[in-house]
Amino acid sequence: MAIGEALLTHLSCIGRVCPEDAEAIRRIGGEVRTIRRHKDILSCGDIPRFAVIVLRGFLCRYTTSKNGARQIHSFCMPTDAACLDALYLDHVDDSLGALVSSVVGFVPHANLFRLMEKRPGVAALIMRAGVLQGSMSRRWLMRNSTQPADASMANLFCETYVRADAAGLVANGSCDLPATQENLAEALGLTGVHVNRTLQRLRRLGQVDLKLGRLFINDFGALARFAEFDPHYLHLKRGAGSPSRQRTRDEFLLRRSQPLGLILGYSGIKASADGA
Repeated sequence: MAIGEALLTHLSCIGRVCPEDAEAIRRIGGEVRTIRRHKDILSCGDIPRFAVIVLRGFLCRYTTSKNGARQIHSFCMPTDAACLDALYLDHVDDSLGALVSSVVGFVPHANLFRLMEKRPGVAALIMRAGVLQGSMSRRWLMRNSTQPADASMANLFCETYVRADAAGLVANGSCDLPATQENLAEALGLTGVHVNRTLQRLRRLGQVDLKLGRLFINDFGALARFAEFDPHYLHLKRGAGSPSRQRTRDEFLLRRSQPLGLILGYSGIKASADGA
């Protein structure tokens, strides 16, 4: 996938893009690079000079304490624009690294500013994307500080699945989540042992499985109820540039008590545990 096409998909997930703006986004210039596993793209304190568009693989944003403990506060999947909230910052206050070997597009901020100046609609969406990172961070903080471990993990799985669905990355009831149990511990504020036990419990419930870097959702409605998951904070829009169109909040809340096949059936995606 080209850099411009990936950025267009990302922005289309959170708002309407007119044909003229879409063509301008597709023409955005940048450099494609391969980032090896565990390599940082940006480190805390760096001066941000480019936006990072994920083309393949999986990234994470994290902070590290003085004693070396790491807190992951977002996962970045293909089509995500990983750090648009840094456009107006003098330096970044967190780090961005690759969970697995990844291919990313580097778009100089100067290119984005030129595009935003010429296309006000695109400027609004880029600013919206940066603001929405804060919305997700607030939800992660609330989830980790108030929910039991099993509900918190289920909530993270629901979020990952819904975001992947919006970007057209769901197939046969599953999506990529190449996170180790250590990564999940760092994202959920748990120990590795606790993550292992929690994941085993969710597997026994028959709602979800995570293996070989792939997240399988067997009963999304049940998982969403268990996690008390509400996608409102993601601000995903109907008409996202993907094969699987996202529900509005009211539609989702109305349908989330139903099996996954009924929820997603209209979009042409069939839920199954094939390969699970």
